[in-house]
Amino acid sequence: MIKLKGYKRAFKVDLMSCFFGLILMMIAIIMYSYEINSKNTLALSNSLLNTTLNHAVSETMHHLKVAEDSTSLGSILLASKLDLVNNAHLEQHVIKILRKTPFLFMYYIADEKGNLVLGYQNKFGDVSTELIYNSVKEPYTLWKYRNAKGEILTTHTEKHSNFDPRQRGWYQKTKASLKTHWTEVYQFQNIGKDSIYQKRSDTERLYGISIANPIIDTDNNFKGVIGASIGLDHLADFFTSLSIGMNGKGLVVNKTREIMLFSELELDKLAKGQHEATINEIKLDWVREGAQAFFKAMQKDFSYTINDKRYYVKVHDFSTFIGKEWFLIIIVPEDDFLGEVKQMRSTSLALTSLMLLFSILLSFWLSRNLSKPIENIMRTMRNVKNLNFENLTPLSSPIREFQQISDATTAMTQGLKAFLKYVPPTLVQQFIEEGEASVVAEHQELNLSFFFSDIEGFTTLSEEVGPQELMTDLSDYFDCMTKIIVLNNQGTIDKYIGDSVMAFWGAPNYIAEHSKLACYSALGCKLTIDRLNKERLALGKKAFITRIGIHTGLAIVGHLGSRDRINYTVIGDNVNLASRIEGVNKIYHTQIIVSQNSYRQVYQYFVFRPLDFIIVKGKNEGIKIYELVGEKNAVDNEILALVALASDAFEAYLSKQFEQALRLYKQILTNNPDDQPAKVLMTKCEHFIKNPPDQHWTGATRLLEK
Repeated sequence: MIKLKGYKRAFKVDLMSCFFGLILMMIAIIMYSYEINSKNTLALSNSLLNTTLNHAVSETMHHLKVAEDSTSLGSILLASKLDLVNNAHLEQHVIKILRKTPFLFMYYIADEKGNLVLGYQNKFGDVSTELIYNSVKEPYTLWKYRNAKGEILTTHTEKHSNFDPRQRGWYQKTKASLKTHWTEVYQFQNIGKDSIYQKRSDTERLYGISIANPIIDTDNNFKGVIGASIGLDHLADFFTSLSIGMNGKGLVVNKTREIMLFSELELDKLAKGQHEATINEIKLDWVREGAQAFFKAMQKDFSYTINDKRYYVKVHDFSTFIGKEWFLIIIVPEDDFLGEVKQMRSTSLALTSLMLLFSILLSFWLSRNLSKPIENIMRTMRNVKNLNFENLTPLSSPIREFQQISDATTAMTQGLKAFLKYVPPTLVQQFIEEGEASVVAEHQELNLSFFFSDIEGFTTLSEEVGPQELMTDLSDYFDCMTKIIVLNNQGTIDKYIGDSVMAFWGAPNYIAEHSKLACYSALGCKLTIDRLNKERLALGKKAFITRIGIHTGLAIVGHLGSRDRINYTVIGDNVNLASRIEGVNKIYHTQIIVSQNSYRQVYQYFVFRPLDFIIVKGKNEGIKIYELVGEKNAVDNEILALVALASDAFEAYLSKQFEQALRLYKQILTNNPDDQPAKVLMTKCEHFIKNPPDQHWTGATRLLEK
């Protein structure tokens, strides 16, 4: 292939050539697969569905029929003579029935005298029996527990039996009708305190259904009842074992839409007296929809569609068999019966794979020259939009358009990075999102927090070092301050004024707790500058002692300047007041002073020491000022004691209790002889003791210097 010098292929040419060919091949594959699959789907699904559903109904009916036959046959055999007390063969008869039909949980015979011979399946796979004799002189109950070999492990006898089978619903209803009776779901009797049967953790919470037949002698006299019980847990296992396709579900419901049996529900939820579960509680939406559809139309063979999937439903009515309006509903997804269709799809998939392999080889070259450049360009543009300039690598591509975009992006990124050194990142983000309209010279009055800092003795310090060293030292200093203010606490740097920093919070992005962030910044700057000063002192340089003033109030904020050059800044009396407060640190030899406006917003988060009530130069109203000591729970007890003492002293001072205040300030100086705030206030107290102020005195002191 001839390559022309400097030639770059057009993106559109490569894109159209590759994907046009791929689309043609995929259309041919889809049409072929659809034609083959559509011919087999309906015939296969209908045939296999009917076979499976009929099998499920047949198996269920067989289960119930065996239970009915066992009781019917027993009632005939016992009709001639029924003697539960003296006929030991009846116990063996019960054991024999249960061994032959392991799906039965209990098999029992009861007579009109209240006697009962009952057998139940135990956990060893054999039968344990319970014999209740209420007609003897001294009624009693006898339990016999057997192991897997049929050997009796132990027996247990209780006198004065409290159980009378004649009081059970299955007995009474069978006696009343003199016909075969199927019960609703009910709670089985308690098998015994030390029961062998432990399939469930609590034998008192076993539920199931029973079938009972009357025992009538040749003279047509009612003698008793013979019955069998099937536990819900066994029926649930049986339903789970039924092969209803791959994902088919079966459930038994009654005419009031209550679920009698469904393997997906906990057995306790199906129990009468505990909670009557309805079809609306089925979590599987396709099963719930199918059951509801049956009760709406009462059709016994239909299909429906939900979530673009088709399901078949077959229903069997038990009413003619057990005399109750119970329905066996079986629901099977259509996809379970598309085995041959899936095989055909596999063949189509193999053919499709071969064709796609060719397409992959064809598009491999394109993916290297198209996919990766697109991803790199998109990733770069997203990062630039979010002002994230880390890990940006220039793109090199043989495609002309990509290379041009990459070159333009690189140039734009470098310019934007430089621009961020002059403009707050939040403003740049606003410019990117809103365009030129956001740069209109508009202003608004907002409640903000202002931060001013200054280096003590900077003029003298700057005269002692060369210009280059001074600029390097200041850059390190401002770098520390900026990281704390902007990166850590969301502040906006307004400007650097010589060795001073002016910053504010609350604009351009609204911050609810801007006073709190300003205080965090002040403490963070103090801690960071302390570490910087240790390094400077180790190098033989002088420390940068930083003084900070913080104030909160209304100010005008916005883009100010001329048409061609603007600056995002704040102006107003409160801004000037913040600057004056920073200067007050000189008087009290403090590092961080906070105005009362800021103090009221954050006093619950930090420890403050009241300093004074002052009127700064250029103002007529007084303002209380506080020293920001530190975060609460981060200040030691000694400092807290000093703050408490200073608070009491200042309160006494403002209340004109000058002697009390003087005593407290002297107490502070006893332990802290260099405490300048105490010295200043002590001097004022001494003055006012000698020269008491008039009744209009507010405690404010006018400062004559900035």
